[in-house]
Amino acid sequence: MATSFILIRGDRYEIEEGKPATIIKPEFNIIIKDTVIGEGTLIWSNVNIYGAYIGRNVKIGAFVEIRKGVRIGDNVKIEPYAFLPEGVTLEDCVFIGPAVIFTNDVLPRACDDEGGQIVEYEITPTLVKKGASIGAASAIRCGITIGEGALIGMGSVVVDDIPAGAVVYGQKATVRRYLK
Repeated sequence: MATSFILIRGDRYEIEEGKPATIIKPEFNIIIKDTVIGEGTLIWSNVNIYGAYIGRNVKIGAFVEIRKGVRIGDNVKIEPYAFLPEGVTLEDCVFIGPAVIFTNDVLPRACDDEGGQIVEYEITPTLVKKGASIGAASAIRCGITIGEGALIGMGSVVVDDIPAGAVVYGQKATVRRYLK
């Protein structure tokens, strides 16, 4: 049984290499369940991670939520208040700025036409390729690919694929159609 280490608020913890771990630290509001965590990963406080795969030397800031099935490569930095729902994949060396929000449902609704709450929904995957950076407070629509080395400026609303090496910024919210 090979072991590796992670850091939680700077303190070193041994974990079984390549095996899903469950770590609960109520004093730091940390819940990590059934997650593979790579060696050298640093996790701050107020973090929830459920059933994800996290590579080596990843830095996860405070108040981050990472949901089931998310895949994070090596040497990724995730700043505070980021939200990564099911369906998100971050390749190696990706930077996620503070308060970046990913989505995973193209047509989100709380209730169906009869008023019943919708429990199941279709997850639409999103891919952020190697070395891309996403600036603070950006919102990323699901179903897109952000190309290798791309740079997304802070506060951007990204709804289309971004080519490798592109620099993009700005908002795109305009009326495009009406429901019903």
